[in-house]
Amino acid sequence: MANPNTREGVHSNPPSGQKGRFQRSQVVDWLFRNITFAFAVSTVLAIAGIAVTLYSASHLSLQHNHLSFYSIHGVAASSTPIYWDPVAADGDKLIGDVYRAMPFVYGTLVTSLIALIIAVPIGVGSAIYLSEIAPKWLSAPISFMIEMLAAVPSIVYGFWALVYLVPKLQMSDSVGNAVGIESWLNRNFGHIPLFARAPDSGSGMDFLAAGLILALMVLPFITAVSRDILRTVPHSQREAALGLGATRWETIHSVVLRYASGGIIGAVMLGLGRAIGETMAVTMVIGSKINLPTRGDASSFSLFRPGYTMTSVLADQYPNANSDLHVSSLAEIAFTLFVVTMVVNGLARGLVWFTAMRTGGITKSDTSIKLRRLLSIAVRGAALIAVASLFGIQIYSDMASHGIKGLLGGAELIGFGAVTLIAAGIVIPGTRHYIAWRNLSNLAGLALCCLCTAAACGALALLFVYVLKAGTGALNWQFFHRPDAMKPEAGGMLHAVAGTVELILMASVLGVPMGVLGGIYLAEFGNNRLGFWIRYATDLLNGVPSIVLGIFAYTLVIALRTVLHAPPGGATYQGYAGGFALGVMMIPTVMRTTEELVRLVPPGIREGSLALGATHARTVWGVVLPAARGGIVTGILLAIARVAGETAPLLMVGCNSQLWNINPKEAVASLPVQIYVLRDSVEPLALHQSWGVAVVLMLMVLVFNVFARFLTRSKYAPH
Repeated sequence: MANPNTREGVHSNPPSGQKGRFQRSQVVDWLFRNITFAFAVSTVLAIAGIAVTLYSASHLSLQHNHLSFYSIHGVAASSTPIYWDPVAADGDKLIGDVYRAMPFVYGTLVTSLIALIIAVPIGVGSAIYLSEIAPKWLSAPISFMIEMLAAVPSIVYGFWALVYLVPKLQMSDSVGNAVGIESWLNRNFGHIPLFARAPDSGSGMDFLAAGLILALMVLPFITAVSRDILRTVPHSQREAALGLGATRWETIHSVVLRYASGGIIGAVMLGLGRAIGETMAVTMVIGSKINLPTRGDASSFSLFRPGYTMTSVLADQYPNANSDLHVSSLAEIAFTLFVVTMVVNGLARGLVWFTAMRTGGITKSDTSIKLRRLLSIAVRGAALIAVASLFGIQIYSDMASHGIKGLLGGAELIGFGAVTLIAAGIVIPGTRHYIAWRNLSNLAGLALCCLCTAAACGALALLFVYVLKAGTGALNWQFFHRPDAMKPEAGGMLHAVAGTVELILMASVLGVPMGVLGGIYLAEFGNNRLGFWIRYATDLLNGVPSIVLGIFAYTLVIALRTVLHAPPGGATYQGYAGGFALGVMMIPTVMRTTEELVRLVPPGIREGSLALGATHARTVWGVVLPAARGGIVTGILLAIARVAGETAPLLMVGCNSQLWNINPKEAVASLPVQIYVLRDSVEPLALHQSWGVAVVLMLMVLVFNVFARFLTRSKYAPH
């Protein structure tokens, strides 16, 4: 009797062979999903590991300093308070082991604010030009040029600033003549405490120099993110404003910028996070002196004084700490830096994502609109009062010193020009000159954005031309020789080239598989809440200061040697620690790039493979990854370009060998560390070869970025 549950030639259950294959495919897909998940969650574990490691390393400092670590008051000693003294007290030294972090926090805030004040208007103006004004054929190459600023290693920025920018800033030349920018600022704005002359000012290595080089470094981040945010504004918003008769600048100012304001604030905060965490460029030009303003001394607020930031004191003292308490106190600074950058980058990413995900116009309740207007009025009013007060003080001081001629000073002319423009904007509307005023404002606004873009491109051109001119001549046969320990004056950088390649290879062994497999998980299985938080943690890890990752790697190396009971004088694993730190830095870049490129593979390709009976794992490995191969290679190249120029993490783990060594169990050399080590050398050959190293690093970055752009130009999805 026929089974009613079957049709002719068709069984209700698959044959045993097909059933076994089906179960095996389920097991394979389950393993594939969980293995990729394990790699994806590595970014969450890395952030948690950094936090736990730094907190544990700060244990001695927390017990010794308590909350006084963040006190603005130093320990009284004669007339000068002591904020930082890592040497213990003894019979001849009554005060010691003093640790107050506020001088470093103050330096970080001051330099970061200088950077934002300069970079935000130029960056937002450049973003407006690239997204709203420039034709497409011009926007792409200019965007690439500005983004190249972000790829230049920070050690190159610092070396260029030390040799070129600092002499331009310093107040006087070798014979005492006032020649620098700081001298001009002091003459024209010296009554303002920020531009006053202090006893220790005038060298050009100070807060202002650090802020200027930071402005150049955060400029491309603000520009790129703001440009992408502006491009998310719906075209209907622009068309509606233009249709109502608004000029192009009125449309940009009143519609586009207002719509994208949240994302632009996020871009600014990303720039702030980069400025707070920058190490090498700041360390080379800030002067390295503990300074904190004191009440009653106006000149102590001067930007022309040398100082420290949280990152620069770590770079300067951590490799040579003289006690466990000193190390622990520096670790607490690193932990503070880590927490601050996590908060700033977390808020910034949230604002950028919120703005990018909006698809409609702004819809708010009447109460929220009123609160926003009141807040805007309060902020603008406070800023206007502060600026007016500064100009008032300057005008009063100039007139007291020069009489009526004081009204012709630089500050006075700027103030009178600003007041004239504000008055014209209030009076002219409603008159017959209003149309001409609107057209003039339109031309001025568009021209200002063009000037901002020209300034950004000019900064890149100045940097590249100067470095190439100074270092091209050093790229001779001697440059690629091994250094001779018996004759160091002969030079040779082959050990640094080999060490850099070795560190990149070790970093790639860690960063590439973890990044690629983690990116596959986010693209294939990450459309849920868990995927959101992994993605968020990945972006946060990308913003962790490199010096913090170096301290993290160094602490793990010490723990590893302790577990292995390594004998004194044995293997130090410094090379492995350097590769580990750089590998952790590579993971977020590779992971996020892989995710985006895998998502771009057309769904029809996956569906066709699955319809033919392939497992999900087989589909990804055999179809999706080959289709996205070009983009994934691009992400790997960009990650390599980033870590190739890193200096701070290598200094933290002690990778600063000056001799030939390729054993990763010991200290190895690297190109960026060579610049830092030789920056103050009195040997002409050493300085010359340092510029050669800078050229090699910049050309490496350029080649990687151009090749990456070439790979992404072609559509890798099969036709």
